[in-house]
Amino acid sequence: MHDEAARARIQTICLMILATTAIMYAIYWLRPVLVPFVIAVFVVSGIAPVLDMLQRRLRVNRLVAAGIAFVAGLLVLLLLGGTLWASTIELRESAPAYRQRIQELLRAVEDLLPPALTGSTGLSSSLDNPHTPFSSDSVVREAIGAVSSSLFDLATTSVVVLIYVFFLLLGATESTRLAPTWIEIDGQIREYLRVKTVISLLTGLVYGGVLALLGIPMATTFGVLAFLLNYIPNIGPLIATVLPIPLIVFHPEAGVLWMIAAILLAAGIQFISGNVIEPQWMGDSTDLHPIVVLLALMFWGMMWGIVGMFLATPITAGIRIVLEKLDATRPLADLLAGRTFAKTPASG
Repeated sequence: MHDEAARARIQTICLMILATTAIMYAIYWLRPVLVPFVIAVFVVSGIAPVLDMLQRRLRVNRLVAAGIAFVAGLLVLLLLGGTLWASTIELRESAPAYRQRIQELLRAVEDLLPPALTGSTGLSSSLDNPHTPFSSDSVVREAIGAVSSSLFDLATTSVVVLIYVFFLLLGATESTRLAPTWIEIDGQIREYLRVKTVISLLTGLVYGGVLALLGIPMATTFGVLAFLLNYIPNIGPLIATVLPIPLIVFHPEAGVLWMIAAILLAAGIQFISGNVIEPQWMGDSTDLHPIVVLLALMFWGMMWGIVGMFLATPITAGIRIVLEKLDATRPLADLLAGRTFAKTPASG
């Protein structure tokens, strides 16, 4: 009897492992389809109240309201793409001044090093040689090419997402009563996205504005990146802080104190946003342990790349809510929330 129970338990565990492996493989293999769809689901969750307001204020049906949202999304994408491209042109126009600055720094380094280490031609001369991979022209061409490719990929994915959003919004007219679990997931994700978007928008505006006042090229691009990367907990703000540092260090008019002040100012904005404003505004809205958030970032980043890192927190929060609704999986939900090691009442 005990042998049969143990055998059944082992079979159940093996089936769960096989099912989990199959699901993980399907999630990875279907990422070209799933990633835009999941993004669209989150976008719909965030803008559904806005769409309802449009229907009430403008007195239009769901199709017209969804069409307005679709056109507005296209306009935002065009504005964003044009802004990023203008920042790239600004970097190209600033390249000669930066090249001169880098040459001055390299000459200063050459003066401190013995000739045997710098070579016969010198370090600074490599910037003027178009046949070297470190020449300024090569670097600028590669940067513009990388930005152009990224903009094209972003535009393609965004159009697919907008199409998904359009049809998901239309489908809402046919929807019946939603399950309580889905209502809870939708409410938590909507609140998370609402507060996170406001904080990220403020962070991006302040960050880009400060860099623009400092005269850093591509300040608008760095502001947009700060806005987007703020959706990635812990890691995103760190990346946003590091990205403009090369342009700060090699700024043509930069002194040592100016460089230190600019870097500290950029880091301070991210620190205040992530460690002061965000905890006050968001609290523990996702009910996830910090270690679980980091593990979710690594897992979804491995599965879906950078987009997976953006979606890691809301996806994991939704999974926790589903696990919490079933008695068999409630311990896993408590584990994700960090309640496993809660104190028990003292005996006696």
